[in-house]
Amino acid sequence: MRTFAPLAFAAISGVVLWKLLATLLLPFLGIVFGFVGMVAKFALVAGVAFFIYSMIKKRREEAQV
Repeated sequence: MRTFAPLAFAAISGVVLWKLLATLLLPFLGIVFGFVGMVAKFALVAGVAFFIYSMIKKRREEAQV
């Protein structure tokens, strides 16, 4: 039984460290993914706005000719 004590200690400390890391890292990952989603939304809105602007500009140029 004495030979399994270091193994059991390593396993228990590994689980504790894993839980601690998850507690600290998961909120950070949530913030990062939220920021990436926000940037993607802004890029999508800017792309749609640019597309609409280019379509309006094209029609104005055709109307002037």
